[in-house]
Amino acid sequence: MNVSPSFSPPIKLMKPYFLLAGFFYLLSIASLLFISPFLDLKDFSLIGWVHLYMLGFVMMGIFAAMAQLSPIIIQTQHYSVKIFSYLWIVLTLGIILMMLGFFINVSFLLWGGGIVLVAMLIYATEFLLTLKSASRSTSITKAMKMSNFFLLLGISTGLVMAAAFNGYIDINPNHILHIHTFGLVLGFVILLIMGISIILIPMFGSSARISEKEFTSSFYTIAFGVVIMMLSPFFYTELLKNIAYSFTIAAILLYIYQLYKMTSSRKRVTHDVWARYMYVAFSSFMAAFFILTLYLFNDNELYLRVGMWLLLIGFFGCVIIGNFYKIIPFLVWFHIYSPLIETQSVPMLHQLLPKRSSELQWFYSFLGVLITTLGLALEDRSLFMGGVILLLVSALMFLYIINKVLSAK
Repeated sequence: MNVSPSFSPPIKLMKPYFLLAGFFYLLSIASLLFISPFLDLKDFSLIGWVHLYMLGFVMMGIFAAMAQLSPIIIQTQHYSVKIFSYLWIVLTLGIILMMLGFFINVSFLLWGGGIVLVAMLIYATEFLLTLKSASRSTSITKAMKMSNFFLLLGISTGLVMAAAFNGYIDINPNHILHIHTFGLVLGFVILLIMGISIILIPMFGSSARISEKEFTSSFYTIAFGVVIMMLSPFFYTELLKNIAYSFTIAAILLYIYQLYKMTSSRKRVTHDVWARYMYVAFSSFMAAFFILTLYLFNDNELYLRVGMWLLLIGFFGCVIIGNFYKIIPFLVWFHIYSPLIETQSVPMLHQLLPKRSSELQWFYSFLGVLITTLGLALEDRSLFMGGVILLLVSALMFLYIINKVLSAK
């Protein structure tokens, strides 16, 4: 890759994103001490928690990671790196207002949703303008571009739902719920993770990359499924939903096969904290896929609850935390220590991450995911809360560790 040092945004500019992602992760886990996981899935408290986790932790984490990774993938500098100096402020304000809407007064939802949409528009526009100057178009850059369109469609439908809850438009929010969830969870987050993992797993895991053609098959299949789901409220609702589910299942099976090909080709197997997080993340992903597929054939709410928990906490959470442990030390070393190589002794890259603390943090996280999942599956509140305590300790350690690494001078 022909990547210039100027492509990467300064570490000081991106520090708020990493720390806020860690803070919102901690806040999300802590809030589970007061929000029952066994509430009705349509309860506003539970929906509010999902938005806190997805917008505060997952989206802030994606903003942080993509600001650094997209120039490497596209091999060009950002169109306007200055947007990252204020984008986190806009998104945080939107999240705060949305939480007020979910937990205090529904009228705040529309304001919060509007501000979140502005943040996503800024992010997507800058990314698409950056992508425009790419030297070549690949299936991965196409997937990244498509994921941004799904992001905007998903957020826009969320804003329509907020307007409906406030009585401004006469529409049943449940009729477009599938567009909102499919657009954001599958069309944006999972599609983006699929594309990025094709690069990061070979890079961090010393394995071979799959071919362009192979990733194209899974990318277009899942994108087609999301598009069909978005059309389902308007034409042949149940038929199109079933077709969308079928395409999604086929795409995920293709992607799992691609993961197998990459991991089985590893030249040098190391079980560092990144690898351990990936083991938990992709095991959770496959388990969530299996459980949610069962839900399609057996309309049991327990399957949906457990499957989504594994997807959100086990997969999204572990993928983001694990990759932070690779990305943050590299950025600190690259921006702070690499210019000093010829003038003084500098630490090695692996020395920037406290090994024992990060491994202990992973252990608490792994146990927390395992025990909370068992608690949900057995519908045992005490067991679930025991797992939450472990996740809370893990979240505190995670925030401490990344702050320590980012504070290096």
